[in-house]
Amino acid sequence: MKFARLKEIREDRELTQKQIATILNVDRSTYAGWETGKDTIPLKRLSKLSDYYNISIDYMTGLSNQTSKFRVINLDAKVVGQNLRALRKSHNLIQKDIFIPLNTTSSTYSAYETGKVLIKTDFLYAICKKYNTSIDEILGKKA
Repeated sequence: MKFARLKEIREDRELTQKQIATILNVDRSTYAGWETGKDTIPLKRLSKLSDYYNISIDYMTGLSNQTSKFRVINLDAKVVGQNLRALRKSHNLIQKDIFIPLNTTSSTYSAYETGKVLIKTDFLYAICKKYNTSIDEILGKKA
């Protein structure tokens, strides 16, 4: 999944891929794959990058054209799961309404909602885009 603003923000700050890769503790080629969309940046790395740039994840992913205030946090899969469940319930949906469009399984999505596993970036982005909500809010970063 390509988030065009990753490159734009990095270049605006006159940073190299190598510098960002070092900050994220990954190889330059790994970061380059995220920037080009060859691979999807994991949520923990995306959150760390958001903290480093002091820019919301919603802005970085293109869900918003404005960068909103957010908190620097350690991602907690249980908090994310509770927020996913609350979002689903607020739209009067059952889990099946979420996991089928994501092309995943009931057990995988259930693991996200129960906080056993942190949801994948591309799944969270798709959910937030479809239900017009904030990644930062789901992650508990929204101030």
